[in-house]
Amino acid sequence: MTGFRYELPHIEKALVLAPHPDDEALGMGGTILKLNAAGTSSRVVFLTDGERLYGEPSHDVAEKRRAEGLKASELLGCSEPIFLGLPDGGLADCVKDICERLTAIIVAQKPVFVFAPSPIDYHRDHIATAVAALALLKDPGSFQLAFYEVYSTLRFTHLIEITDVVDRKKETILNYRTGLYGKPHLYVNAALGLNAHRALFTQEEGFYEAFCVVEKAEDAGRLLDHLSYHDLQPGG
Repeated sequence: MTGFRYELPHIEKALVLAPHPDDEALGMGGTILKLNAAGTSSRVVFLTDGERLYGEPSHDVAEKRRAEGLKASELLGCSEPIFLGLPDGGLADCVKDICERLTAIIVAQKPVFVFAPSPIDYHRDHIATAVAALALLKDPGSFQLAFYEVYSTLRFTHLIEITDVVDRKKETILNYRTGLYGKPHLYVNAALGLNAHRALFTQEEGFYEAFCVVEKAEDAGRLLDHLSYHDLQPGG
């Protein structure tokens, strides 16, 4: 099958936006490992501490999830992560603040690529993070934006094979015991199941992570139509 690529371009610096500690490992842990092994300097930005895991904010949960996030970045070979401490479950209400804080980080870090969850992913915080990332894609040539999958599939431009690092991705997800409700094996099976499903598009056995690379500022509505295949529908 054609119409997509198997490799991302060379990336000197990458910034990975994760709404909560665990999203980066679930969605693109294998690709982070491969990028770093190829010489990329990667840093994760955790927008929240995931303190509302069980409904009400918990300082204890936040501390544990931050510790897991730090450990995950070590396992993935990333630089020390950045924690923004924004409200878990409330990112949709502070997109302007997200944009301002991410702008400062992007100016300082100068990433070539910024990765964010898909704007059609199954979580309000994931969608808000994608909206903020898309809003920052205004200066042509400053960086490229790539959406990754966590819970929901997206219409992709790139499939990255992670078969050779899948065990290390699994190890990183298992590190998130608190954030994954004490059942990290369940999430390992789900994440790797999605990665295995993507092999249907390659007709080769293995595990693949999917990305949609957006190289220039896009109208949000038009992009959502594209990601959801609306443009292929009659009259689309």
